[in-house]
Amino acid sequence: MLEQWEADRLLAMRKIYSFNTVIDLSIGVSRDYQLEDVDGNEFFLLDIWRGKRNRNKARFQLRYGRDIILARLCTSIPHTNPDGSLIEPPHFHSYREEYECRYAETVNNVEGPVQALTFFCEKINLPIPDIQGGLQ
Repeated sequence: MLEQWEADRLLAMRKIYSFNTVIDLSIGVSRDYQLEDVDGNEFFLLDIWRGKRNRNKARFQLRYGRDIILARLCTSIPHTNPDGSLIEPPHFHSYREEYECRYAETVNNVEGPVQALTFFCEKINLPIPDIQGGLQ
């Protein structure tokens, strides 16, 4: 578990793709992309997942190390926060020290996987990538 100051620092850190990457947003995709900070001292994974049947269903996730989720954007399933409040999709999770990524906040004006990825990249301080697929 991270302390909140460290999670905030990692989330705010400017990130780049470890390899020259085109992000695949095709239906049914499940893929990780390696990221790092601009100094090459910290390493992250960008997880991208899209449903096979529901073309609006997607999840974008930033992990630090293998298991620490710093941020996640979910596009099509409601979420219940630990306090019992129901959050409609799309919603954005960010790390909270005692709750990790169990709390979410509603996101407005995000429609479709390309717009969702763009929003997510802005939130995690990552350049918007070239995208293939995702328009269907």
